[in-house]
Amino acid sequence: MASFKIQGCAELKGEIFPQGAKNEVLQTINAALLTPEKVIIHNIPNIRDVNQLIDLHRNLGVEVIQLGKNSYSFQAKEIDIDFLQTAQFRQQARLCAVQF
Repeated sequence: MASFKIQGCAELKGEIFPQGAKNEVLQTINAALLTPEKVIIHNIPNIRDVNQLIDLHRNLGVEVIQLGKNSYSFQAKEIDIDFLQTAQFRQQARLCAVQF
């Protein structure tokens, strides 16, 4: 599995091209939580695990907009950190194939 190592205080920007595999797209969607900027992701498979993670992001306060059949924008300007302490979060996180 590839990884990125970020050092220093340099601004990060650019594009990556995920393969559309479930495990890769789950990580890519979660990476949108790291910035308040709008992140657009294409080639998102329409499968249960991915859809559950997208719903979880919505409940966290991420603005999620479906742009097309397999494209979404994510903007995490105002994350509701308190949601992480709720029973609803625990239930939803159990359903996702992602560990927080």
